[in-house]
Amino acid sequence: MKQVIIFLLLTITLNGYAQQLLLNGKITYEKKFSIVKSIEQEMEEDGDDDDSWYKEMIKTMPKYKVDIFKLSFTRNQAIYTTFLEDENERLRWYKTITNLTQKTDFVTDSFMQNRTVYDESFLIKDSISKPVWKLTGEYRNIAGYNCRRATTILYDSVFVIAFFTEAIPVSGGPDIFAGLPGMILGVVLPRFHTTIFATSVETVVPNESDFLFKPIRKAKVLSREGYRKDLSSNLERWGKYGQRFVLKALF
Repeated sequence: MKQVIIFLLLTITLNGYAQQLLLNGKITYEKKFSIVKSIEQEMEEDGDDDDSWYKEMIKTMPKYKVDIFKLSFTRNQAIYTTFLEDENERLRWYKTITNLTQKTDFVTDSFMQNRTVYDESFLIKDSISKPVWKLTGEYRNIAGYNCRRATTILYDSVFVIAFFTEAIPVSGGPDIFAGLPGMILGVVLPRFHTTIFATSVETVVPNESDFLFKPIRKAKVLSREGYRKDLSSNLERWGKYGQRFVLKALF
């Protein structure tokens, strides 16, 4: 009799957990870039004895650039779009990427992405990114979900921290970040002083119209690697500043 009771309790628990799994929904993300830390990094890397210009910039610039993005998803597809861009005129130089929209097809393991880098538009088509993630035993609550920490290195030098939840068993996330056994709700890019964290998760079923993707007209059509090479070629004359910009424009 005791074994029967234990079995029933276990069944109820598992069923309850299964009912909590979210397979369709909408997520709002806040992308936050630290202007102050970025200026301090540039000041340190430039090694100029006269750093008065940088210090004046720190005094007058906003501390952060904050943009809002939306992700609609099902088990088969997802679309990540810019919802609200920080329009502060003083941040114009830091407005690297605009018009970002990414459509991901989990069935065909592919994605399409619109992105504009200053005045040049790109349509990137490629397979879904699957970096080698290292799972850790650390957890963090994000938007009401218990998320596990994972780390990886992209482009040989960019350390990435991600927080994913198995309560949303869709292997996606903001922008290009994916490849974990659950939805990524948080990303930290220490090198670029940037974080992307979910602020809310809606348990709704998106309409098919939510996944409409319109490629930018006359955009350069490239793979992810082709996009990187194109930027590197065009900015080679900028030296270390160009290399810094190219890496930043990949995320």
